[in-house]
Amino acid sequence: MISAERTVPHPPERVFEFLSDLRNHWRLEPQAFLELEDVRERDGVIRLKGPLRLSRKVRTQVLETESPRRVAGRADLRSGTVGLVSWEIRPAERGSHVVLAARVERASLPDRTLLAFGGRAWLRRLFERALLNLQSAL
Repeated sequence: MISAERTVPHPPERVFEFLSDLRNHWRLEPQAFLELEDVRERDGVIRLKGPLRLSRKVRTQVLETESPRRVAGRADLRSGTVGLVSWEIRPAERGSHVVLAARVERASLPDRTLLAFGGRAWLRRLFERALLNLQSAL
């Protein structure tokens, strides 16, 4: 499990509305995406830029939405790696407390190696920046 959390000064309904549309996600960390291919509201294909100039083509899909509390989806990499991603949104005194979490359901040998040697830390930093950018994107 890899996660990050932050309180943003926006109501849960606004945060949910933004996150439930997959087309908005690239705005949270544009430096991590090389290409957006055929991205629609609930699914699409992106090319994710990782450390060491590695890139992965990822098919993404929103699987579950529970307004205004949760958006969850799946990321399938060509290598066979599968990740489950969720955004939990809770009311906070001054807006919303948002938790972004991912769990690797299945990982190819090369992806397991990358995760073990810095990939988890890279993803955690990516999540933290995405949450920071969420505030300004809204």
